[in-house]
Amino acid sequence: MASVGVYCILVFFMLLLGDINPVCGILEKKVGDWQMIYRARSRNGQSVVNSYMKQGVASEQTETNTDCVSVNRRDQCSTNYRHSMIDRWDSSGVQKVRLELYKEGELVAHVVFNGKSTTSTSWFSKENVLSSNWIDLKESNYEKGNHFSFFGYRDNDIDRRLYINKEWKRGCGSHKGWMVVVEGMTRGNGCNYEVSSSYPVFLYIPHTYADFFDDYKREADVLVISVIANRVNAV
Repeated sequence: MASVGVYCILVFFMLLLGDINPVCGILEKKVGDWQMIYRARSRNGQSVVNSYMKQGVASEQTETNTDCVSVNRRDQCSTNYRHSMIDRWDSSGVQKVRLELYKEGELVAHVVFNGKSTTSTSWFSKENVLSSNWIDLKESNYEKGNHFSFFGYRDNDIDRRLYINKEWKRGCGSHKGWMVVVEGMTRGNGCNYEVSSSYPVFLYIPHTYADFFDDYKREADVLVISVIANRVNAV
């Protein structure tokens, strides 16, 4: 038993150095000071918001497949990864939150947020943005229908989550923004840019400023949320 304890201690220090730890009943990923707490695959039929918010469901204690914390869609894990820290947000001392989008294993978009005094969803706001590849992300825009929201915009026909848009008027062709997670729609009642054969889809603008979704949107494969926090793992 002692040897197992020593082994787990060694693996713990490997984790601190940024390695994936698929043993000792734990699957986690750290990169420097950042630790992944959520990872979603596109087009896997699983709601990003529902799986992120599902209290009591934690992947790090049950998963053994390291592909489930991979940023490469080719890795064979179609399920979403969720760390139990999301349920302990208030007591974890969150300092920063980072949202990342990956395409074919390459980082294509990111936003870093101030995580202090936030909840597990309120960190996702314009006021909390610290840095991003989108240099105009904090531009003021208060027109009706604009969103910078984790829960986004939803009605009977459209389901847009983690939605950051800049203009929403004069029909679908004028929709301009930075990113949106489309979790579903009724064909014919949404916009052409969000029509897909399967969901969710992670849409983003590939350049450094907001632009028209119809003309310039691209689709990412993987969405990752990571944190810098005082206590990520349960004591």
